[in-house]
Amino acid sequence: MDNVLTNWLLALVAALLAILVLDTTGAEFLSPLEPIATVLSLVTFLTFVIATGAFFVYTASFRDGADS
Repeated sequence: MDNVLTNWLLALVAALLAILVLDTTGAEFLSPLEPIATVLSLVTFLTFVIATGAFFVYTASFRDGADS
């Protein structure tokens, strides 16, 4: 699982760097890649939200039930 996550993050970084490079070369090269960048940013955001939620659920499982 670590390899999958590492490869996905490296691919994300490479894609975002490619978008930055293509942005400096001109809009005609960037236009076809704009939907891909949008999807990558949406997937990254949703992954962050899911990972943060999972972390909160995980840490909440250690709460002492006597407080309620």
